[in-house]
Amino acid sequence: MKPPAWIAQLATEDRVAYSRLSRDGEQILTQLRALQLVTLGVHKTRRLVVVIDKPGFAQWFQAAYPAPAPAPVTGQRAANIARARKSKSGLATHMAQPLLLRWFSAEPAATWAELTRRCGIIGITSDRLATLDLPQGWTLLTVENWEPFLALDYALQTGAIIAVFTGGNIAEATLQALAALWPAPARTLHFGDYDWSGLAIYRRIRAALPQLRLYVPDDLATLFRDFADHDLLLGQLSLVARADDPPELHEVIALIAQYNASLEQEIVPPPEL
Repeated sequence: MKPPAWIAQLATEDRVAYSRLSRDGEQILTQLRALQLVTLGVHKTRRLVVVIDKPGFAQWFQAAYPAPAPAPVTGQRAANIARARKSKSGLATHMAQPLLLRWFSAEPAATWAELTRRCGIIGITSDRLATLDLPQGWTLLTVENWEPFLALDYALQTGAIIAVFTGGNIAEATLQALAALWPAPARTLHFGDYDWSGLAIYRRIRAALPQLRLYVPDDLATLFRDFADHDLLLGQLSLVARADDPPELHEVIALIAQYNASLEQEIVPPPEL
């Protein structure tokens, strides 16, 4: 809580003009005088509030207007506990975040693709993404939900396709690590839910990866007609199309508004790459 200006001056200069008291200043002054921390004086016809017990006033000031707690150290939960008594304090609580990906390639020497064939998925932390041996011309596919992510199969495709599981809203540390990958992907595509939350997730990822396109199948209007569900929108904040949104996002926003319903990602076949 920030102290009134006259109180702040009293704390630093031990005196302040009585005329500077705020609207609620008289009540505070009465309390301070009762505690015998300050007194009223006169200097050259000016009325002053003067501190007469500096240690006592300092103690009262610290209790009434405590200093703000130090900002938690982003990414260090142990430091957050020490400084803010909460391990999850702050916008981010880990320097590194886990990331699940699937790497598809027809090249027999592609180590990461072989690991995907053997294990189904690959786990890596965001601080190690830079160690990926990325080829030229690779494709990045971000996938919001688990079942569509596991159903992907691009093993026979030409070139490398890396599918990343976002698990809904992807962690900021992971998103920034993806944006820093080099060489950058030649093609980027997002496959997620066709509802307000899914579109908000797409917008957030696209802010870091401006080349990211939203996957919209040719028959999306038919899928909306046959499978859209109004209840899926309950509790979600609607989006308004923006001038900087790509045309495919405008298309999905229009379909959601037309049917007042949304479409789950699981009903949509994965993109053909």
